[in-house]
Amino acid sequence: MFIKYLLQNNVGESLNEQDLLKLFMRQSAQQVYVVTAKYNNEYSAITVSSATSMSLDPPLMMIAIDKKSHNHDVLTKSDYFIITLLYHKDEEISKIMADKIDAKEKLQKTGYKETDYGPILNIERPYLILSRYKVYDAGDHSIILGKILDGKISNIDCPLVYYNRNYTTVKNC
Repeated sequence: MFIKYLLQNNVGESLNEQDLLKLFMRQSAQQVYVVTAKYNNEYSAITVSSATSMSLDPPLMMIAIDKKSHNHDVLTKSDYFIITLLYHKDEEISKIMADKIDAKEKLQKTGYKETDYGPILNIERPYLILSRYKVYDAGDHSIILGKILDGKISNIDCPLVYYNRNYTTVKNC
């Protein structure tokens, strides 16, 4: 099925549902996070713009990972993962973590430390340590629910936000 929408110049264009979803989500400002994990000496380190609280009892967060991603197996099999919230001065970290290079190389470029729960960025940012709670199949992605075990909350000046394929922050920062 193709869906018709009007461009700003009032020219109609047909889009498939996948393109419509991409264009819709580009109009939604998203906080930027880094997700890290380790499984059998393999690392995962990725930038995500969607980490969602799912439940307070138990305290659950959700992330999604493309099944074709090199990080997929580590994230879906690891017992733990860590979500770190980035702020506006962390654009370079986000770009490194979004790169298609080896996850351990990304971690080495940005700085990290090993913990009992996996690698954590060596920066003073809010983070959550989660245990893998459930993994669900969702089309071309896997949805990973994590139960919050621990974390650190610290104030960030201004969040790093991804909007319309660009990095930005909120107005009064």
